[in-house]
Amino acid sequence: MSGYGQFCAVARALEVLGERWTLLILRELLLGAKTFTDICRGLPRIPRATLSTRLRGLCAAGVVEHADGDYRLTETGLALAPVLRELARWAVTTDAAALTDGDLDTAALTWDMQRRVEVGALPDRTVVLAIDFTDRAATDRHFWLHLARTGVNLCRQDTGAPVDVWLAAPTAAATRWWLGDLSWAQFLRQPGVRTHGDRVLQRQMHGWFSRYLFTPEALG
Repeated sequence: MSGYGQFCAVARALEVLGERWTLLILRELLLGAKTFTDICRGLPRIPRATLSTRLRGLCAAGVVEHADGDYRLTETGLALAPVLRELARWAVTTDAAALTDGDLDTAALTWDMQRRVEVGALPDRTVVLAIDFTDRAATDRHFWLHLARTGVNLCRQDTGAPVDVWLAAPTAAATRWWLGDLSWAQFLRQPGVRTHGDRVLQRQMHGWFSRYLFTPEALG
């Protein structure tokens, strides 16, 4: 028997949603991911074969639908948004799910940053923000955000475009700011955090981002 063999509604829900990565795939779709590649970028550690298997299962269950190369949540899938919100609330209010060094991932962090940009707060020209995670190896250290009101691009290679603002920070400090544990002013006072470049843009840059969807403030 592959399921729990119980009539309980919780058990039946877990037969659909309880496998590793499944709820995080739903999180990505709720946050606007549409393609297989989008989901992979939001979950950089998921094996591609596992993602394929989970998506097939979610489609079979009627939680996700796939058409013209895109994935999207059905009404049944969208109904899970409050479930994810409450899971996040539980995580930020209990020591049982405290942030650890093993949770720090610069690729996942910067991907979330690029999709949480307030484009209306950007200058009326393209701005390049270079981020240096100073405690990481070269492959996970440098990222470039090309920010414009018409769109946002995240690059892992230097395109040669002039950089307007540089942000250098340890990964833990940057993550804690993104999660809402630190204000921008507190973040700037953390050891190893530095900004340089256009002074006006340095003062504005924190307002370009909505930050993490489930900050303590957002959860209420």
